[in-house]
Amino acid sequence: MSTPLRILLIRPSALGDVARSVPVLVSLRSAYPEAKISWLLQDGFEDVVRTHPALSAIVPFPRKQLARWWTPRGLRDSFAFLNSLRGKFDLVVDAQGLFRSGLFAWSTRAPRRIGFRDAKECAAIFYNERIRNEATESNRHAVQRMLSLLEGASIPTVRDSRLYTPPDAQERWSDFARREGISGRTALLATTSRWASKDWPRSHWRSLAEALLARGYERILFTGTASERAQVAAAMPEGRARLSSIDLAGRTDLGMTMAAIQSSALVISNDSAALHIAAGLQRPLLSLFGPTDPRESAPFQRQASVVQSRLAAEFLALGGHYRDRNIGDKIMQGIEVHDVLSALDAAQHLAGLSESSVALVEEGIA
Repeated sequence: MSTPLRILLIRPSALGDVARSVPVLVSLRSAYPEAKISWLLQDGFEDVVRTHPALSAIVPFPRKQLARWWTPRGLRDSFAFLNSLRGKFDLVVDAQGLFRSGLFAWSTRAPRRIGFRDAKECAAIFYNERIRNEATESNRHAVQRMLSLLEGASIPTVRDSRLYTPPDAQERWSDFARREGISGRTALLATTSRWASKDWPRSHWRSLAEALLARGYERILFTGTASERAQVAAAMPEGRARLSSIDLAGRTDLGMTMAAIQSSALVISNDSAALHIAAGLQRPLLSLFGPTDPRESAPFQRQASVVQSRLAAEFLALGGHYRDRNIGDKIMQGIEVHDVLSALDAAQHLAGLSESSVALVEEGIA
Protein backbone atom coordinates (compact mmCIF):
# COMPACT_ATOMS: atom_id res chain seq x y z
CA MET A 1 0.00 0.00 0.00
CA SER A 2 1.47 3.35 -1.05
CA THR A 3 2.26 6.04 1.49
CA PRO A 4 -0.51 8.69 1.52
CA LEU A 5 0.62 12.18 0.62
CA ARG A 6 -2.74 13.93 1.01
CA ILE A 7 -4.64 13.21 4.22
CA LEU A 8 -7.96 14.56 5.48
CA LEU A 9 -8.98 14.41 9.14
CA ILE A 10 -12.72 14.86 9.58
CA ARG A 11 -13.84 16.27 12.93
CA PRO A 12 -16.05 19.29 12.22
CA SER A 13 -17.50 19.80 15.72
CA ALA A 14 -18.22 20.26 18.60
CA LEU A 15 -15.56 22.69 19.79
CA GLY A 16 -14.46 20.66 22.81
CA ASP A 17 -14.31 17.51 20.68
CA VAL A 18 -12.21 19.34 18.11
CA ALA A 19 -9.73 20.33 20.83
CA ARG A 20 -9.38 16.79 22.08
CA SER A 21 -9.01 15.34 18.57
CA VAL A 22 -5.53 16.86 18.27
CA PRO A 23 -3.76 13.58 19.22
CA VAL A 24 -5.22 12.09 16.03
CA LEU A 25 -3.65 14.91 14.01
CA VAL A 26 -0.29 14.52 15.76
CA SER A 27 -0.37 10.77 15.22
CA LEU A 28 -1.01 11.20 11.50
CA ARG A 29 1.85 13.68 11.22
CA SER A 30 4.20 11.33 13.08
CA ALA A 31 3.25 8.42 10.82
CA TYR A 32 3.36 10.44 7.58
CA PRO A 33 5.84 13.30 8.05
CA GLU A 34 5.87 14.27 4.36
CA ALA A 35 2.10 14.34 3.86
CA LYS A 36 -0.12 17.37 3.48
CA ILE A 37 -2.62 16.95 6.32
CA SER A 38 -5.87 18.91 6.17
CA TRP A 39 -8.64 19.12 8.77
CA LEU A 40 -12.29 19.45 7.82
CA LEU A 41 -13.52 21.80 10.51
CA GLN A 42 -16.62 23.87 11.19
CA ASP A 43 -15.97 27.46 10.22
CA GLY A 44 -15.47 29.63 13.27
CA PHE A 45 -13.42 26.95 15.05
CA GLU A 46 -10.24 27.50 13.05
CA ASP A 47 -8.27 29.25 15.79
CA VAL A 48 -8.16 26.10 17.91
CA VAL A 49 -5.82 24.35 15.49
CA ARG A 50 -4.80 26.71 12.69
CA THR A 51 -1.27 27.30 14.03
CA HIS A 52 -0.66 23.71 15.12
CA PRO A 53 2.69 22.62 13.68
CA ALA A 54 1.29 19.25 12.57
CA LEU A 55 -1.43 20.80 10.39
CA SER A 56 -1.00 21.80 6.76
CA ALA A 57 -4.42 23.24 5.92
CA ILE A 58 -8.02 23.66 7.08
CA VAL A 59 -11.05 22.76 4.99
CA PRO A 60 -13.81 24.99 6.44
CA PHE A 61 -17.25 23.41 6.76
CA PRO A 62 -19.85 26.22 6.39
CA ARG A 63 -22.34 24.73 8.82
CA LYS A 64 -24.70 27.71 9.04
CA GLN A 65 -24.71 28.18 5.29
CA LEU A 66 -25.68 24.55 4.77
CA ALA A 67 -28.07 24.27 7.72
CA ARG A 68 -31.14 24.54 5.47
CA TRP A 69 -29.84 21.93 3.08
CA TRP A 70 -33.33 20.88 1.91
CA THR A 71 -34.06 24.27 0.29
CA PRO A 72 -33.10 24.84 -3.37
CA ARG A 73 -30.20 27.09 -2.40
CA GLY A 74 -29.19 24.77 0.42
CA LEU A 75 -29.10 21.77 -1.90
CA ARG A 76 -27.03 23.68 -4.44
CA ASP A 77 -24.53 24.83 -1.80
CA SER A 78 -24.37 21.37 -0.21
CA PHE A 79 -23.59 19.63 -3.50
CA ALA A 80 -20.98 22.28 -4.28
CA PHE A 81 -19.29 21.67 -0.94
CA LEU A 82 -19.32 17.89 -1.34
CA ASN A 83 -17.97 18.15 -4.88
CA SER A 84 -15.16 20.40 -3.64
CA LEU A 85 -13.81 17.47 -1.61
CA ARG A 86 -13.59 15.03 -4.49
CA GLY A 87 -10.25 13.71 -5.73
CA LYS A 88 -8.06 15.68 -3.33
CA PHE A 89 -7.08 13.07 -0.73
CA ASP A 90 -5.42 9.66 -0.54
CA LEU A 91 -6.41 8.88 3.05
CA VAL A 92 -9.43 10.09 5.04
CA VAL A 93 -9.98 9.50 8.76
CA ASP A 94 -13.48 10.17 10.09
CA ALA A 95 -12.99 10.84 13.80
CA GLN A 96 -16.60 11.98 14.25
CA GLY A 97 -18.49 8.95 13.04
CA LEU A 98 -21.88 10.41 12.13
CA PHE A 99 -23.86 10.26 8.88
CA ARG A 100 -22.76 13.74 7.85
CA SER A 101 -19.06 13.16 8.50
CA GLY A 102 -19.28 9.79 6.78
CA LEU A 103 -20.83 11.47 3.77
CA PHE A 104 -17.95 13.92 3.70
CA ALA A 105 -15.51 10.99 3.74
CA TRP A 106 -17.30 9.21 0.88
CA SER A 107 -17.47 12.42 -1.17
CA THR A 108 -13.68 12.57 -1.30
CA ARG A 109 -13.56 9.20 -3.17
CA ALA A 110 -10.24 8.64 -1.35
CA PRO A 111 -8.70 5.17 -1.81
CA ARG A 112 -8.67 4.72 1.99
CA ARG A 113 -11.61 5.98 4.02
CA ILE A 114 -11.26 4.92 7.64
CA GLY A 115 -14.03 4.89 10.23
CA PHE A 116 -15.52 2.70 12.94
CA ARG A 117 -17.60 -0.29 11.94
CA ASP A 118 -20.23 0.68 14.52
CA ALA A 119 -20.29 4.42 13.72
CA LYS A 120 -23.60 6.07 14.52
CA GLU A 121 -26.32 6.93 12.00
CA CYS A 122 -25.11 4.19 9.62
CA ALA A 123 -22.02 6.23 8.78
CA ALA A 124 -20.02 3.03 8.23
CA ILE A 125 -21.59 2.59 4.80
CA PHE A 126 -19.34 5.42 3.60
CA TYR A 127 -16.03 3.83 4.64
CA ASN A 128 -14.02 1.22 2.80
CA GLU A 129 -11.86 0.47 5.85
CA ARG A 130 -14.11 -0.27 8.82
CA ILE A 131 -12.41 -0.60 12.18
CA ARG A 132 -13.92 -2.66 14.96
CA ASN A 133 -14.46 -0.56 18.08
CA GLU A 134 -12.99 -2.59 20.92
CA ALA A 135 -14.86 -1.13 23.89
CA THR A 136 -12.56 -1.80 26.84
CA GLU A 137 -11.77 0.14 29.99
CA SER A 138 -8.38 1.12 28.54
CA ASN A 139 -9.90 2.87 25.51
CA ARG A 140 -13.09 4.10 27.11
CA HIS A 141 -11.91 7.71 27.09
CA ALA A 142 -13.04 9.61 24.00
CA VAL A 143 -9.49 10.43 22.94
CA GLN A 144 -8.24 6.88 23.38
CA ARG A 145 -11.25 5.66 21.42
CA MET A 146 -10.30 7.95 18.52
CA LEU A 147 -6.70 6.77 18.70
CA SER A 148 -7.89 3.17 18.59
CA LEU A 149 -9.37 4.02 15.19
CA LEU A 150 -5.83 4.64 13.93
CA GLU A 151 -4.42 1.66 15.78
CA GLY A 152 -6.97 -0.58 14.10
CA ALA A 153 -5.74 0.74 10.76
CA SER A 154 -2.10 -0.03 11.72
CA ILE A 155 -1.20 3.65 12.15
CA PRO A 156 1.00 4.24 15.24
CA THR A 157 -0.41 6.74 17.73
CA VAL A 158 1.05 9.59 19.76
CA ARG A 159 -0.62 10.90 22.92
CA ASP A 160 0.11 14.57 22.37
CA SER A 161 -2.86 16.89 22.92
CA ARG A 162 -1.02 20.23 23.05
CA LEU A 163 -2.71 23.26 21.55
CA TYR A 164 -1.09 26.45 20.28
CA THR A 165 -2.59 29.92 20.63
CA PRO A 166 -2.29 31.88 17.36
CA PRO A 167 0.24 34.72 17.80
CA ASP A 168 -2.16 37.30 16.33
CA ALA A 169 -4.81 36.27 18.86
CA GLN A 170 -2.26 36.60 21.63
CA GLU A 171 -1.54 40.15 20.48
CA ARG A 172 -5.24 41.03 20.42
CA TRP A 173 -5.65 39.65 23.92
CA SER A 174 -2.62 41.57 25.20
CA ASP A 175 -4.08 44.82 23.83
CA PHE A 176 -7.48 44.00 25.34
CA ALA A 177 -6.00 43.11 28.73
CA ARG A 178 -4.01 46.32 28.78
CA ARG A 179 -7.14 48.40 28.08
CA GLU A 180 -9.14 46.55 30.72
CA GLY A 181 -6.44 46.69 33.36
CA ILE A 182 -6.08 42.92 33.51
CA SER A 183 -2.76 42.04 35.06
CA GLY A 184 -1.26 40.02 37.87
CA ARG A 185 -2.40 36.58 38.94
CA THR A 186 -5.69 35.74 37.24
CA ALA A 187 -8.14 32.87 37.53
CA LEU A 188 -10.43 32.14 34.59
CA LEU A 189 -13.86 30.65 35.30
CA ALA A 190 -15.79 28.97 32.46
CA THR A 191 -19.25 28.93 34.02
CA THR A 192 -21.36 27.83 31.04
CA SER A 193 -21.81 24.82 28.79
CA ARG A 194 -24.10 23.74 25.95
CA TRP A 195 -26.25 21.78 28.39
CA ALA A 196 -27.81 23.18 31.56
CA SER A 197 -27.27 19.83 33.26
CA LYS A 198 -23.50 20.42 33.19
CA ASP A 199 -23.72 23.90 34.73
CA TRP A 200 -22.59 24.40 38.29
CA PRO A 201 -25.10 26.64 40.17
CA ARG A 202 -24.51 30.37 39.62
CA SER A 203 -24.49 31.06 43.34
CA HIS A 204 -21.59 28.63 43.74
CA TRP A 205 -19.57 30.44 41.09
CA ARG A 206 -20.15 33.74 42.88
CA SER A 207 -18.93 32.30 46.17
CA LEU A 208 -15.94 30.67 44.50
CA ALA A 209 -14.87 33.95 42.88
CA GLU A 210 -14.93 35.67 46.25
CA ALA A 211 -12.90 32.86 47.80
CA LEU A 212 -10.28 32.99 45.03
CA LEU A 213 -9.86 36.73 45.48
CA ALA A 214 -9.38 36.17 49.19
CA ARG A 215 -6.65 33.66 48.32
CA GLY A 216 -4.62 36.17 46.35
CA TYR A 217 -5.90 36.03 42.80
CA GLU A 218 -5.95 39.61 41.54
CA ARG A 219 -8.48 39.26 38.73
CA ILE A 220 -11.24 36.75 38.06
CA LEU A 221 -12.08 36.35 34.37
CA PHE A 222 -15.52 35.06 33.37
CA THR A 223 -15.57 33.72 29.84
CA GLY A 224 -18.53 32.96 27.57
CA THR A 225 -20.11 33.65 24.19
CA ALA A 226 -22.41 36.53 23.31
CA SER A 227 -25.44 34.25 23.69
CA GLU A 228 -24.32 33.38 27.23
CA ARG A 229 -24.07 36.92 28.56
CA ALA A 230 -27.03 36.58 30.92
CA GLN A 231 -25.72 33.33 32.42
CA VAL A 232 -22.22 34.74 32.87
CA ALA A 233 -23.55 37.91 34.49
CA ALA A 234 -25.56 35.81 36.95
CA ALA A 235 -22.39 33.93 37.97
CA MET A 236 -20.37 37.05 38.77
CA PRO A 237 -20.02 38.26 42.37
CA GLU A 238 -21.49 41.46 43.76
CA GLY A 239 -19.98 44.16 45.95
CA ARG A 240 -16.22 44.70 46.15
CA ALA A 241 -15.49 41.37 44.51
CA ARG A 242 -17.24 42.61 41.37
CA LEU A 243 -14.55 45.29 40.96
CA SER A 244 -11.93 42.59 40.45
CA SER A 245 -14.10 40.47 38.15
CA ILE A 246 -13.98 40.87 34.37
CA ASP A 247 -16.91 39.81 32.20
CA LEU A 248 -15.54 38.52 28.87
CA ALA A 249 -18.81 37.10 27.51
CA GLY A 250 -19.15 38.06 23.86
CA ARG A 251 -16.13 40.36 24.04
CA THR A 252 -13.44 37.97 22.85
CA ASP A 253 -13.19 35.74 19.81
CA LEU A 254 -12.07 32.14 20.09
CA GLY A 255 -8.40 32.92 19.62
CA MET A 256 -8.50 35.62 22.30
CA THR A 257 -10.26 33.23 24.65
CA MET A 258 -7.42 30.78 24.11
CA ALA A 259 -4.95 33.53 24.92
CA ALA A 260 -6.90 34.46 28.07
CA ILE A 261 -6.80 30.82 29.16
CA GLN A 262 -3.10 30.57 28.39
CA SER A 263 -2.30 33.66 30.46
CA SER A 264 -4.33 32.53 33.49
CA ALA A 265 -2.73 31.05 36.59
CA LEU A 266 -5.77 28.82 37.11
CA VAL A 267 -8.75 27.64 35.05
CA ILE A 268 -11.90 26.18 36.59
CA SER A 269 -14.53 24.91 34.19
CA ASN A 270 -17.67 22.85 33.76
CA ASP A 271 -17.45 19.99 31.27
CA SER A 272 -17.23 22.30 28.27
CA ALA A 273 -14.96 23.34 25.41
CA ALA A 274 -12.99 25.68 27.67
CA LEU A 275 -12.01 22.69 29.76
CA HIS A 276 -10.40 20.82 26.87
CA ILE A 277 -8.75 23.97 25.53
CA ALA A 278 -7.23 24.63 28.95
CA ALA A 279 -5.94 21.07 29.08
CA GLY A 280 -4.45 21.41 25.60
CA LEU A 281 -2.74 24.64 26.64
CA GLN A 282 -1.38 22.81 29.70
CA ARG A 283 -2.83 25.23 32.23
CA PRO A 284 -3.42 24.52 35.93
CA LEU A 285 -6.95 23.21 35.88
CA LEU A 286 -9.89 22.01 37.92
CA SER A 287 -12.78 20.42 36.02
CA LEU A 288 -16.27 20.09 37.48
CA PHE A 289 -18.18 16.95 36.49
CA GLY A 290 -21.74 15.92 37.22
CA PRO A 291 -23.95 14.07 34.71
CA THR A 292 -21.05 13.11 32.41
CA ASP A 293 -18.59 10.33 33.07
CA PRO A 294 -15.00 11.56 33.52
CA ARG A 295 -13.74 8.14 32.45
CA GLU A 296 -14.93 9.15 29.00
CA SER A 297 -14.90 12.93 29.05
CA ALA A 298 -12.23 14.15 31.48
CA PRO A 299 -9.53 16.35 29.97
CA PHE A 300 -7.10 13.96 28.33
CA GLN A 301 -4.30 12.78 30.62
CA ARG A 302 -5.54 15.23 33.26
CA GLN A 303 -7.95 13.00 35.15
CA ALA A 304 -6.50 14.26 38.44
CA SER A 305 -8.09 17.63 37.69
CA VAL A 306 -11.63 16.26 38.09
CA VAL A 307 -13.92 17.29 40.94
CA GLN A 308 -16.91 14.99 40.59
CA SER A 309 -20.35 15.48 42.07
CA ARG A 310 -21.15 13.13 44.93
CA LEU A 311 -24.51 12.60 43.20
CA ALA A 312 -22.97 11.49 39.91
CA ALA A 313 -22.23 7.82 40.60
CA GLU A 314 -25.83 6.83 41.29
CA PHE A 315 -27.12 8.98 38.43
CA LEU A 316 -24.76 7.37 35.92
CA ALA A 317 -25.32 3.86 37.30
CA LEU A 318 -29.05 4.26 36.70
CA GLY A 319 -28.42 5.21 33.10
CA GLY A 320 -28.99 8.94 33.50
CA HIS A 321 -27.95 11.16 30.60
CA TYR A 322 -26.85 14.80 30.54
CA ARG A 323 -29.25 15.50 27.66
CA ASP A 324 -32.22 15.02 29.98
CA ARG A 325 -33.52 18.58 30.27
CA ASN A 326 -35.54 17.74 33.37
CA ILE A 327 -32.55 17.36 35.68
CA GLY A 328 -31.41 20.99 35.45
CA ASP A 329 -28.35 21.51 37.65
CA LYS A 330 -29.50 18.95 40.22
CA ILE A 331 -26.50 16.63 39.76
CA MET A 332 -24.03 19.52 39.72
CA GLN A 333 -25.40 20.66 43.08
CA GLY A 334 -23.50 17.69 44.50
CA ILE A 335 -20.30 19.75 44.24
CA GLU A 336 -19.92 22.31 47.03
CA VAL A 337 -17.64 25.34 46.93
CA HIS A 338 -15.49 23.85 49.67
CA ASP A 339 -15.01 20.73 47.48
CA VAL A 340 -13.43 22.86 44.77
CA LEU A 341 -11.28 24.79 47.23
CA SER A 342 -10.17 21.57 48.89
CA ALA A 343 -9.19 20.13 45.51
CA LEU A 344 -7.24 23.28 44.76
CA ASP A 345 -5.47 23.10 48.12
CA ALA A 346 -4.66 19.43 47.60
CA ALA A 347 -3.18 20.11 44.17
CA GLN A 348 -1.02 22.94 45.51
CA HIS A 349 0.09 20.90 48.51
CA LEU A 350 1.09 17.94 46.35
CA ALA A 351 3.01 20.19 43.96
CA GLY A 352 4.82 21.77 46.87
CA LEU A 353 4.80 25.22 45.30
CA SER A 354 1.54 27.04 45.91
CA GLU A 355 2.59 30.03 43.78
CA SER A 356 3.90 28.12 40.79
CA SER A 357 1.43 27.40 38.02
CA VAL A 358 4.17 25.84 35.93
CA ALA A 359 5.04 23.40 38.68
CA LEU A 360 1.43 22.24 38.86
CA VAL A 361 1.44 21.45 35.17
CA GLU A 362 4.83 19.77 35.12
CA GLU A 363 3.90 17.54 38.02
CA GLY A 364 0.62 16.62 36.34
CA ILE A 365 -1.26 17.64 39.48
CA ALA A 366 -3.59 20.48 38.53
